[in-house]
This record gives sequence, C-alpha cells and structure tokens, in this order.
Amino acid sequence: MAFYDGIVLWCVHTILTLKTLLFTWLFRTWKPVETQYRKVAYSRCCNDSKLLQKIPIHLGLVIAENQISYVDIANLVVWCMAVGISYISVYDTRGILKKSHSSLSSEIEKKRDDVLGHEKEKFTYQLHHTLTTSKTDQITESKKKSHILLLSAQDGRPDIVQAAKGYCQQVYEQLSKSNDIDVELIDSLLQATSGFPDPDLLIRFGTTSSLLGYLPWQIRLTEILSIPTHWNIDYKSFMNVLHNYAGTQQRFGK
Repeated sequence: MAFYDGIVLWCVHTILTLKTLLFTWLFRTWKPVETQYRKVAYSRCCNDSKLLQKIPIHLGLVIAENQISYVDIANLVVWCMAVGISYISVYDTRGILKKSHSSLSSEIEKKRDDVLGHEKEKFTYQLHHTLTTSKTDQITESKKKSHILLLSAQDGRPDIVQAAKGYCQQVYEQLSKSNDIDVELIDSLLQATSGFPDPDLLIRFGTTSSLLGYLPWQIRLTEILSIPTHWNIDYKSFMNVLHNYAGTQQRFGK
C-alpha cells in the first residue's frame, strides 16, 4: 500500500512541476517583444509615483523560480529607485544573487543609465550582500539613496535561531533578564536585516504559494502580493502592484 501511495505522490509532484514549467515558458514566450524592450523614462516614474496614496519604504522581492533573470531584477530595482522606494530586498532561497552580486550590480548600472538618464547622479545605491555590509549609511538630503539587500535561506529561520541563542547567552551571563524579551529586543538581535525597516510590501514571483523561508519574523505586518514570473516583467505590471498596495488599508489586527 505504501508503495502505491508513493507512486501517486510522485505522479502528482511530476504533474505540478510540468505545469509550472509550461506556464512559465508560455508566459516568457508569448509576452510581446515591444513591451519587453520598451524604455521607461524617469519622468514617467516620477509622475506615476505622485498618483500613489502611499509608497512602501521597504519593498521585498521573492524570486520563487528556478531560473533568475538579472536584467529583469535590475529593472525592478531601478524602477523602485525611480518611484522613491528607499529599501529593496531581493530573496532567492539558494543565494544565487549573493554569489553573483557583481553581475547584478553591472545590470543595475546599465538600467540606471536607461531609466534615469541625466538624473542618475541624483540617485545612488548601496548593494548589501553580506552580513558585514548590512548596516546602512546615513542617507543625505542632497541625494536619493537606495539600499539593496540580497538575501538567501540562511537569512531567514537560521538568523532567528542565532538571535535566540544570543539572547539565551545574555540571560545566562545575567546581562539580560528572561522577561526582558519584546519585539524591539528581537529586532536588535537579528543580523540579516540590521539597519533595514521591516518590509511594507512583498512581491512573490512564481506559481508557488510559499515564501520559501523569506524573513518569517520581519513580515508580521507585510502586505504580500504575487506575480506569476519576474521574467520579462514590464513596468505596467510593477505599477499595478504598487497601486494595489496603495489601496489597501492595514488594520494591524484591529
């Protein structure tokens, strides 16, 4: 009986995998070429951002797909910069972006030229890909600086485990009391997002309903929206998500 159950589960898993691959291939292939390569001017981003009732301070991007497009992620990052989003985190569970951060940085530079044009000198950014560079510099008033944080599975639950161990060690050494624990204390112990506010909006790319371990503690009050794939993502789809977020009313449990 167990053998047949295993066969059934394997078949279901195979069918779902093939469905996901077929859907992603169709979405990439049938996307109009002119939409994919159409330039988005900074003036358009600026005007569109004025129509939003609210803009997220920290936008998270979860790449729940096996293949990653550096060009399309760079587009998303630069569009975030152009509409005034100060903190951007990009998560892939295997840490591919962390390992290839220089490739992503090169694509971001190209897209800054394309989108921001002569205005690009007003927009600076810092790419954080290791824990030692996660603390952000003070943002100056003369320039609009964005901070881009690359995350992997190690920055989710394992970071919470390390924070718990650190707190227990403080209690053991009588540096803290067991009843001192609160939200602010836990935030201070977490290293992966040190210096970053919690995400206001999270965009999940892919057909899975899972967040694949993205920062489970920091998304307590985060609005989560989905797009089928980040491949060939266009500006209109990006702005639609921001408009959906701007129209939400967060009650914070009330």
